[in-house]
Amino acid sequence: MLHIGKTGGSYLRSILRHNESRWTHPLHLLGHGATLKGTAKRFGADRQLAFVVRDPVARFSSAFYSRQRQGRPTYQSQWSAEEATAFLWFETAEELALAPASDSPREKSAALFAFDAIQHLKGDLRHYLGGVDTLMTERDNIAVCVDLSDLDTHLPAIMTRLGLPDFEMPPKPKTHAAPVPVPKLSAQAEAALRTHWAEELELYDVACDIACQLGFGQLSG
Repeated sequence: MLHIGKTGGSYLRSILRHNESRWTHPLHLLGHGATLKGTAKRFGADRQLAFVVRDPVARFSSAFYSRQRQGRPTYQSQWSAEEATAFLWFETAEELALAPASDSPREKSAALFAFDAIQHLKGDLRHYLGGVDTLMTERDNIAVCVDLSDLDTHLPAIMTRLGLPDFEMPPKPKTHAAPVPVPKLSAQAEAALRTHWAEELELYDVACDIACQLGFGQLSG
């Protein structure tokens, strides 16, 4: 199971760990450093993959503010030097989303730096899944692909696919939610982000179509 940042990984992994004695076959709950390509080298080309994806626009804001809080209150993960620099420049997700479309070369450069510095933005879907071609090549090796918004709806079917048809919900599944609602991007900022992250959005749409084919979602428009 790949752990793509800000896609409900803490929640799902806490359920799987709570049911570890019920596992009918080995499950490898991988950390943030594991990628689709990396698993082929580690486990072989015929390994079966499971992962959750999330709308990149929503994930962008969640990732920005999560790292700005250094993971608090659930975690305490200090900034890297690069993250500290990025957050000195950009105080809000709105500012960062708008910056790639700026007429200022300095601001655009700072935005590119920030996207490559902030942990969960650098670790985007392309980082974990490669490109569209890579993901489609691996289609037959994907056992579970689900959008975060559909995770609870399909949780019983997901657990069955993972070999846990009789799973038990823990009393308090672990969550890594923001302590206060994350501010929404303006229409202008969202449009700028969609332009900058066009490949990310295309990959997300393909992943959602795979989720539908697996019975865990709806076909994209």
